[in-house]
Amino acid sequence: MEFGVSNSTAGLPLNLPDGKMTKTPIRILVVDDRAAVRDSLRTILTLEEDFEVIGEAANGREAVEAARTLQPDLVLMDLEMPDPAGQPFDGISACASIKHDQLCQAVIILTVHADQFSRQRAQAAGVDLFLEKGVTSFELLNQVRRLAHPL
Repeated sequence: MEFGVSNSTAGLPLNLPDGKMTKTPIRILVVDDRAAVRDSLRTILTLEEDFEVIGEAANGREAVEAARTLQPDLVLMDLEMPDPAGQPFDGISACASIKHDQLCQAVIILTVHADQFSRQRAQAAGVDLFLEKGVTSFELLNQVRRLAHPL
């Protein structure tokens, strides 16, 4: 899963009114069907000054709409989420739509489903990174930064 070049302004220096330089925060959309997981991720991410959680979604369809509206730099998404319409539209399907329409710079799948079939589906959909939910906060933050600031 490779990372592609983007026109994103994530992390670019900005001049503040007082003349100091800062970086624009990495704008993140958090997607998970469980509110407690979204809340935990938001807390972890917003404790870092270089991240801004600009929105949340509870399923794949909401994720695509939110990405279209909010234009995040990065989407952090669960793999398995029920679709309210009862159709097969999980995190991987949402990723495929988001990547096809170029709605963000990168998509990270964060899941408990680390089997080979799920990884292959994610790779085919264009996922930039596949992480298991047991990953440490430190590793998650480093991976988000790595995708938002490619070498």
